[in-house]
Amino acid sequence: MNFRDFLQQDLNTFINPTEFGVPIKIEDETVLVVLDDEVMNERQLAKQIEGELHTEELLFYVRKIDLSFYPRPDNLVFFDNVRWQVVDIQEDEGMFTVTCERVSG
Repeated sequence: MNFRDFLQQDLNTFINPTEFGVPIKIEDETVLVVLDDEVMNERQLAKQIEGELHTEELLFYVRKIDLSFYPRPDNLVFFDNVRWQVVDIQEDEGMFTVTCERVSG
């Protein structure tokens, strides 16, 4: 086995719903993702310090093979009965890091 094979095994563990995976809906596809609350909280704090308009963010990781399309800004995401809009996508070793936001007053 090579490093990529080991990495894929690790991804399968983290995305597992009995471990860290939670279902969300991206456009019309329901997929398992891993939320990153810590990074979201850090970004929120930085924005508050900079005095920006308060923006709620949702950041998650999803395996590329779990989506039938390449996510793009403006895709809609539904999580916990809340509608989010994709604002950034990064691609790394079989995973997408997706940042979404909704604006509140």
